[in-house]
This record gives sequence, C-alpha cells and structure tokens, in this order.
Amino acid sequence: MKNHRSWTASKYRVEKDHKDIGVIIPLDDEELKFLMTKALRRYFNALRSNEKHIKNVENYLYGTMQNLFGVWWNKQAAREYVAKHPEEEKSADNDNSGLYY
Repeated sequence: MKNHRSWTASKYRVEKDHKDIGVIIPLDDEELKFLMTKALRRYFNALRSNEKHIKNVENYLYGTMQNLFGVWWNKQAAREYVAKHPEEEKSADNDNSGLYY
C-alpha cells in the first residue's frame, strides 16, 4: 500500500507543480499504463540488483514515478504543440532551428 501512495503522491506533485499550465495526468491512458509498468519493472530490478545502493526505497519509487509523469506530460505537450503549429515543425526541418522533440 505504501508504494501506491508514493506514486500517486508523485503524480499529484507533478500536477501541482504545473497547475498554472493545466497539467492533468490521466492514469487510464494506455501509453502511460505501459510506461508505468516499464518504470516499475526497472524500479524492482534496481532494488533486486542493489547496483544503485538504494537506501530509501519509497523515496526512490517517488522519484522514479515523478520523473516518468514529467517526461510523459512533456511528450504529450510537445505532440499537442506540433499538432497546433505544423508550420514551425517544417521550418525546424529546413534550417536546424526551432522545435526539437
């Protein structure tokens, strides 16, 4: 149960830190579910291997999930931006300046 609180707290934190731009993270998103599963596998593998010498597993999970939610949100925002501004994507392809994602 602690693990569930840790990743929901990290989701809430990302949303709270970016509420001014309307960040909402829907946990029922299929791409996000896949990425969460992948992140949790890496998390448990890191614990099992003890390669990183993790001292606080709950904090490590919190950071892992907070990073995942932040990266996922940024990808969604970039896709949305490109969809709304296709002319900027073309100029970036032509002159090596502008959008990179």
